[in-house]
Amino acid sequence: MFTPPPIDPDGRIATALRPLRGICVALASVVGLFIVLSWVLLEGMAIRPARGIPRGASIAVTAFAMILLLLSSRMRSNILRKAVPAIPGVPVSLDRLLAGYRQATLVSFAMLECSALAGMFVALLTGTAFYGIVFGAANLVSMATRWPRDTDVDRIARGRRSP
Repeated sequence: MFTPPPIDPDGRIATALRPLRGICVALASVVGLFIVLSWVLLEGMAIRPARGIPRGASIAVTAFAMILLLLSSRMRSNILRKAVPAIPGVPVSLDRLLAGYRQATLVSFAMLECSALAGMFVALLTGTAFYGIVFGAANLVSMATRWPRDTDVDRIARGRRSP
């Protein structure tokens, strides 16, 4: 059976992704903190929403949080596509791919972070901790699916997976 030559014989992918994973752990931890804060502030400390806030405000912030959650995936794909040559047969520059992968992951995680923050804000506006918990959990699941993996970069570099 034909075995393709290794894309990364010297381990540059693993070395480049190590600091990125650390940043991603920090960002995911902050989303976890938003979940805990939603619960503690609204259920533990019994903070109630301020009076006079229009009902439409919480709906607008909810829509904004959902849009950020959905757009984070699209932004990641767009950034990764710019790092891969559009012409078939042209070899992929590993350095350019790694830079694009880092940027795409950080932008995606930052958007998910903002979405989780908006979810906590919705919880504070409505006085219901459930909103902050659900938005935080959805963002953590999205972060888990976009977690930086060596195999992901290798598949993209070999053309086995579209960015």
